[in-house]
Amino acid sequence: MINRVVLVGRLATDSVFRYSRDGLAISAFSLAIGRGETGSDFMPVVVFRRLAEATWRYLRKGRLVGIEGRLASRTLDTNDGEPRRVIEIVADRLRFLDPPLVLGEEIEQRETASQPSQG
Repeated sequence: MINRVVLVGRLATDSVFRYSRDGLAISAFSLAIGRGETGSDFMPVVVFRRLAEATWRYLRKGRLVGIEGRLASRTLDTNDGEPRRVIEIVADRLRFLDPPLVLGEEIEQRETASQPSQG
């Protein structure tokens, strides 16, 4: 079986970064993929480890990226206790497609001190 996804789009949201209880870095964001004149699709994307840290540090809403990964589904409980199925892209490769410098503007790095704590 093949489960491979390749997409190019713009971050629709800034990434949300956290550490799991086991200390695994996790970053999640929404990727907007244009459909021409009919609008855009918004796909939830999750990345782990060093790629999660790089995503959180260097990507912001509106930045163009290419991702490769796989589709994954999981079940979450809503606030009402009802199960809800979520399908997301688990990315294992990410390519920054915007240039790092735009008209002399440097990409701002997030301060290490503001990084979420583990736990």
